[in-house]
Amino acid sequence: MGSETELKLGLLPEYSEEVATLPMLEQLACAPSQHRTLRNVYYDTPEQHLHRARVALRIRQDGDRYIQTLKSAGNGQAGLSVRNEWEWVRPEPSLDLALLTEHLPESLRDEVLLASLAPAFETNFERQLWWLGGEDDAGTWKVEVALDRGEIRAADKRMPLCELELELKAGPTDALFHLALEIARQLPVRVCDASKAQRGYQLAGIDAPLPEVTPRFDGDAVLSLVALVEACLKAWPVQLEAVIAGDEQALASLARTLDLLLVALESLPEVAEHCQVLISQYQRLRADVARAHDWRLLECMPKAWQQAQRDAGLKLMQGLQHKTLPGQLALATGELLWQIADDEATG
Repeated sequence: MGSETELKLGLLPEYSEEVATLPMLEQLACAPSQHRTLRNVYYDTPEQHLHRARVALRIRQDGDRYIQTLKSAGNGQAGLSVRNEWEWVRPEPSLDLALLTEHLPESLRDEVLLASLAPAFETNFERQLWWLGGEDDAGTWKVEVALDRGEIRAADKRMPLCELELELKAGPTDALFHLALEIARQLPVRVCDASKAQRGYQLAGIDAPLPEVTPRFDGDAVLSLVALVEACLKAWPVQLEAVIAGDEQALASLARTLDLLLVALESLPEVAEHCQVLISQYQRLRADVARAHDWRLLECMPKAWQQAQRDAGLKLMQGLQHKTLPGQLALATGELLWQIADDEATG
């Protein structure tokens, strides 16, 4: 068993060619870059038992090699996930069910259930790989950077795929955030908490509900506020993506989530004192959302005026795809939360 720690960043295909020109890929290179063509077939039962158990199973073709991989559910935020994975080299593109049993949740260890596994969807893409390394105050680190460009296929449906994966091979998690933030300063990326498998299921018709945030008090004010920041960070990038796709309901949810996030950040004393730049940047984003949303308070205005405001608001939100602010904000907040968790762990 291995543990995979990676941070995923989405970007528009039009910016993918700029990835190779990032100075860090040359300045921090510790091995020659590589190119691979990968075909991945994901398996599940007709009732999606693996998906419901938050498990992913695939066969990957990498050149003339076949690899069977089982992944558990990931934990993390701001595009970063930590999860367990098991890999086995196979002589052909078929499942060996005997390899799975001891690693599956108890609910999936059923011969009849496993016998019903069948292809559910595919993710096929070209992968460009770079290996970066260095040393800082926290020690030596090594990160694999992968640019994936291709598509996800489910029956006759297609979804374009264009993303960056930064996988930690050695060293502290901070190295991932530092590299990702440097990329986000130069390219308009977005954080992706959804894995390729999750997007494959969505394409196959299993939609994930739009996340909503409900504040809760768990007995400690500081811990409750930190939990609220975590919940908001999981929600607002997804809500923003839905807004960009034209979901007006998501716009109201996004406005509320950003309000909750700002209140939480400003109510945490050390954050309010030391993270004023982060807070002011969120205020900028909230102001853009207000411009796109708050005209709805003027229901008395003519329909033509309201439509003009709606169109202008959608254009404003869609323009955020081409700005670096959202990606930097999500990553900086994710790094802040990891630092808080690390401080709590070390006492």
